Amino acid sequence: MKVSFQQALDSQLLRSERQRAVIVLSIFAFAVGYQFVNRYLFTIDKETVNVQSLSAIWLFPFTIVLFEAASLFYIDRRIRKTGKKIPVHLQFLNTAFEIIIPSLIIFTVAREYPMYNVMLSPAVYIYFIFIVLSTLRLNFALSFFCGALSSAASIAFSWFLYGHFNTTDAARATIILMTGIAAGLVARQIRAGINKSLNEAHRRQKVEDLFGQQISPEVASRMLENDGEIESKRVVAAIMFIDIRNFTRFAVGKKPEEIVQYQNAFFSLVINTVSQHNGIVNQLLGDGCMVTFGAPMDLENPSQNAVDAAACLLEQLNEAMIAGELPPTKIGIGIHTGEVVSGNIGTTHRQQYSITGSTVILASRIEQLNKQFDSQLLVSEEVAKSINWVGMEHYGSADLKGWHSPMTIYKLA
Repeated sequence: MKVSFQQALDSQLLRSERQRAVIVLSIFAFAVGYQFVNRYLFTIDKETVNVQSLSAIWLFPFTIVLFEAASLFYIDRRIRKTGKKIPVHLQFLNTAFEIIIPSLIIFTVAREYPMYNVMLSPAVYIYFIFIVLSTLRLNFALSFFCGALSSAASIAFSWFLYGHFNTTDAARATIILMTGIAAGLVARQIRAGINKSLNEAHRRQKVEDLFGQQISPEVASRMLENDGEIESKRVVAAIMFIDIRNFTRFAVGKKPEEIVQYQNAFFSLVINTVSQHNGIVNQLLGDGCMVTFGAPMDLENPSQNAVDAAACLLEQLNEAMIAGELPPTKIGIGIHTGEVVSGNIGTTHRQQYSITGSTVILASRIEQLNKQFDSQLLVSEEVAKSINWVGMEHYGSADLKGWHSPMTIYKLA
């Protein structure tokens, strides 16, 4: 099912929010482990032990770990059930909790232990963790809010704990606030990049929906790269024509639904096999199709790709008949390699991607010789000289309908 632009954006925002929660959870889970090791395995001074015995170092990381674990559970549940982004007001509440709760804990401990200067401790650096990670929310306002709240907490510590607000305190608060602004600008830039990528994907999806099944994905991709145009140019390509033998006789007495079912099964086999060998089905002709190798996408040896695809198709067709997936079906394949003109033809009102040139006509005529030689796969001399094939049978020169001179033909199957 096609994914809308808004669904894709919501999915990206949820993944970013989940990633942020995982990082915060990991950092503070590590902090808990570090403090445990630091307290019980290393010798530390009495003043630090007194502070650690309360909750500045223990209660804070535990609180954040529990909160982020709950947030992660909520995000995962939202991803599974709705896939919609988290409402902005909840993200603001989340940010406020992450800044205010640890600030209150640190403030309480600092009041009880005034000899321990919280402004000189690593506790202040915690705010920078939240500010930097706020960029993953891809929202300037949230990053700015995080920076502003952290800056306010720094001012509160200086004023209410130590009774002053000097230039050092002002510089610290300003740096924290500017970090929030910088994080917001980065978030905005990342959001713009994601929006651009999703818009481009959405535009491609709309074009593919517009074209439907009328042209191949390869041609559609090339047209998108060139703003809907494929300039006409000469290229060397291998052209393959496939024809279902006695299709008219098969269709007699069949319901239209039965004929369509058979065609779908047969052409699915053809399209899958051709795609595996980097070919493109240009035209479905009811009882056959035209396939190109080397246009519009270049191939090193289009003749080899075409022959390999033809051999694989004959093998797959035989397996499908043995398995009962297709009724007895005999096909003829003709391949010729040469210069063709590849590109859009038509007017400004109606254009169509096309492969034209004598190479196309000759490939069609070679395919028709299968009836005369009771064969399944015939190729021209140009193809035969370009491929590795064991057991190739030389048929000599053959007259082609509507062509001015005989052509050398080889039988491969």
